[in-house]
Amino acid sequence: MSSIFNSQIPTERVAKWCVYLALINTLLAVMYLGVLLTPEPGLHSDIFSIAFAGAQFPGTWMFIAFLIHIMVGILGMVAWAAVYYLSSALFKKENTNKLLSYVSVGGTFLGVLISTWMYFLAGFIGGRAMLPADSCFVLIDGCLNAGVAIVNALISWTVIPTGAGMGIAALATVVGLLNIFLTLRK
Repeated sequence: MSSIFNSQIPTERVAKWCVYLALINTLLAVMYLGVLLTPEPGLHSDIFSIAFAGAQFPGTWMFIAFLIHIMVGILGMVAWAAVYYLSSALFKKENTNKLLSYVSVGGTFLGVLISTWMYFLAGFIGGRAMLPADSCFVLIDGCLNAGVAIVNALISWTVIPTGAGMGIAALATVVGLLNIFLTLRK
């Protein structure tokens, strides 16, 4: 059992994982942007109703999710790649703990994914629900001209997964810091 905890992996390989995950997060950010900027055909009053939904509460959460995804999912992963690479290049620490690396990198990726997708989904559902009914091609599209209380009820199920994703990412960050500390201390 102690071999699992003492197993080592090259730090440059962990840095490469972080770069790969930053690239995946970049592709996901382009998908977010596609949803934010795509006009919907057949709308009567607002050609860019998704953009309109994003410009008011709670649709602004779509933009907040997008920005968090950029800052933590892309730039955060690049920062982790730099930390792991520099610990190898500058401090000559060629190996790091394999288990802690898996938990750190995988947990950060998973936590960012869960929290930003849930945040984005809450903004999308809520923003669409607040649009007037004549803004949608068909009423079942989600345009209800709903008030804040109804929107809060519609998106309340996203709160716990969003918080769980943030918790996973925060815990993974702490594990990553511990891993770097132990690596540099060797």
